[in-house]
Amino acid sequence: MAGTSGSAGSRPGRGGWLVAGLGCGLPLLAVLIGIAGLVTHFVIKTPNSPYQVAFSESGDACGSIDLNEESDEEDEELILDEETGEVLYCTLLPPVVGEGRAHARGVFDAEEVARVTGLSQSLAAEGGLSEADRRDVEDLVAEIGRENGHEKTSSTTLEDLTWRVGLYSLIGGLAVPFCVGLWAHFMESGSGPPGRAG
Repeated sequence: MAGTSGSAGSRPGRGGWLVAGLGCGLPLLAVLIGIAGLVTHFVIKTPNSPYQVAFSESGDACGSIDLNEESDEEDEELILDEETGEVLYCTLLPPVVGEGRAHARGVFDAEEVARVTGLSQSLAAEGGLSEADRRDVEDLVAEIGRENGHEKTSSTTLEDLTWRVGLYSLIGGLAVPFCVGLWAHFMESGSGPPGRAG
């Protein structure tokens, strides 16, 4: 009787199988959800408008750019000074243009740059660009983008959601088995988990 009882006690109960099943099934489900989310994200994602504007302080905009390297004019951003509303150039010397004339920047032609800086400089005249001022400038840039056939200015809610769900689910699904395996390794070695005295 005692041997029978010991043998029965050594078998995992129904609860043990359930825990094991959940331990294996949930991470796998999370990985599948993650892959599906990321695939969906890249399927539905469409490019944003290339007409974008950034704001910075003079001297900060070029902190990560090597001034000795030649930059592609098409890749240059339209960066405005937060204090004056003027265009900031990531070059040793700004381009030479006629008095009162704007210089084309990236996808913006000279006339479009003049429209943007005309607004930004007038708004900055009273002590720099506030958050509301920046939104007004960004709205004008979005309008210029629409005039050139680019309606979308930022990622949609669905694009953000599928990216976050996909990424976090994939990371979580891969991390759980790794952590469980690491824990099992320390338990089998008899040393216990890290930070715990044997």
